[in-house]
Amino acid sequence: MKSPNAAMTVLAAGLAVSACTGGFKNSEPAPVIYRITAPELAGGELLAADLMVAVATTAPGLDNYLIATRWPGLRLDYYANARWAAAVPDMTQSAVIEALQGTRRLRSVQGQLGRFRATHMLTLEVLRFEADYTAGAVPVARVTLAATLGRQSDRQVLESWSVAAQEQASANRLTEVVAALDAAFGQAATELAARSFDAIGEDLARQPQGPPPR
Repeated sequence: MKSPNAAMTVLAAGLAVSACTGGFKNSEPAPVIYRITAPELAGGELLAADLMVAVATTAPGLDNYLIATRWPGLRLDYYANARWAAAVPDMTQSAVIEALQGTRRLRSVQGQLGRFRATHMLTLEVLRFEADYTAGAVPVARVTLAATLGRQSDRQVLESWSVAAQEQASANRLTEVVAALDAAFGQAATELAARSFDAIGEDLARQPQGPPPR
């Protein structure tokens, strides 16, 4: 049988834990949230194609909401109290879709959860999306995307390639670093779109003309 003093000790310990977990406010500041923008791409000839865009994989350490930094010695780290508005693969997919839609060069552009039939599929891999400090105190924003474009009807791969872009940050401050990452992504997405349109156009030119898919 427990003594009254032992019972009081257990009760006091319980109250102390409760005070530490529920009574005190978190002193950590709320993270600052950033997002990349979809670049405005030039229009052109309408292509009779419906494109599905999917991000298949990301490099280790990038499949999250954090803004990554690369350091000497193969070290990967993240900025404190800052994050992207969505996980890197989701944010990349959304911005690429928005950019392609803005050109009005395709009948439709959708993600892999879209409900409509697609004629072509663009699969992306995010290989780099980081602020690189390996060359100095002011980082270089680096974005590298690998792409595979295929035909949906027979799963035929039409072309595979990668695009890489970099932008020197104007200062070692988070706002300037994010602006540089945004600019690097815009460069990569612009080249990605141009290669995609060319490959889709060449594929359509090889196909016999017929009614659009239902």
